[in-house]
Amino acid sequence: MQVRRYDDVWIEGTGSYLPARRETTTALFGEAAADLITLTGVESRHVAADDEATSDLLCHALRPLTEAPDGSARPVDRLIVATVTPDHPSPGTAPLVAHRLGLGGPPAYDLTAACAGAIFALDDAARAIATGDRRVLVGAAECRFRTLQGAPPGVRVLFGDGAGALSVVGLGSATPPRYPPLRLVATALSSDGSGYDAIKVPAGGSRMQTTPETIASGLNALTMEDGAHVFFKAVDGFTSIAADFLAAAGLSAADIDLVVPHQPNLRILERVSRRLRIPLERFQLEVPHIGNVGGASVLIALDRALRAGRIQPGQRVLLLTAGAGYTAGVALLQATDKVTP
Repeated sequence: MQVRRYDDVWIEGTGSYLPARRETTTALFGEAAADLITLTGVESRHVAADDEATSDLLCHALRPLTEAPDGSARPVDRLIVATVTPDHPSPGTAPLVAHRLGLGGPPAYDLTAACAGAIFALDDAARAIATGDRRVLVGAAECRFRTLQGAPPGVRVLFGDGAGALSVVGLGSATPPRYPPLRLVATALSSDGSGYDAIKVPAGGSRMQTTPETIASGLNALTMEDGAHVFFKAVDGFTSIAADFLAAAGLSAADIDLVVPHQPNLRILERVSRRLRIPLERFQLEVPHIGNVGGASVLIALDRALRAGRIQPGQRVLLLTAGAGYTAGVALLQATDKVTP
């Protein structure tokens, strides 16, 4: 694992969007709901409307970040979208979002790293800032729920829809933020392809095309053949990258004021809390009421933490993700009083 450190990369703003429709686990699963809630901690989730796609969710989350306080358009040098549920298999969703937001034609592209996608995109944005970009927008969104109709209840209960967003800037481009300025201190990413088959959508790609038979067999839905194995591998993914990252940064668990994790399910996060010896009270927990929103989860949780006033100047914030592939990503943020070198 390589830790990449930054001196002049800042989070200028955050955003999030959850569809208006809300589905409770009780309404969806009836008598089985109590057991499913006990197993996962997911009580409800937001579900995209029939006429909403991933690009629509992204536009809602990103649009406020494109406007300066005086209403003028902020220049954007790049847009990176993390998703595994694009509007279409091809082309990417990012160019459409950039067009709809009126960004003027900057490089716009999709990135796929499952539930760790937002941190992969943040790392990519930070590297772009370090090599000359002034402002990079990062969006992560999923319309996962509609793709799960053929999945078993134990999988369907986990997921919801939504979008999160960041504006990432260099020191010279930062404008007074609404929240305490957040400096990006460092990032680290990892992947392990030995777990590639553990969580996947088997059909719809070049390995297995979509056919009436694959649809009837549920092969176009997310599959997770060994849920217990995935559970423990997720815990290992979270804790391993966090422990290695903190050691490389010369920090301990006591130095972290708030953990903002990807939200896979509540039981995974409870175990991660124990393994890292960071009290669950220092985790930003959104999963009971939004479910697993894939790569968007961590950005939605960060936006909500900021809006709730949980992040104050002087605090260290750890963004922590793990996902299919297997992939994992971590980022350290430092809240400050003002934007300084």
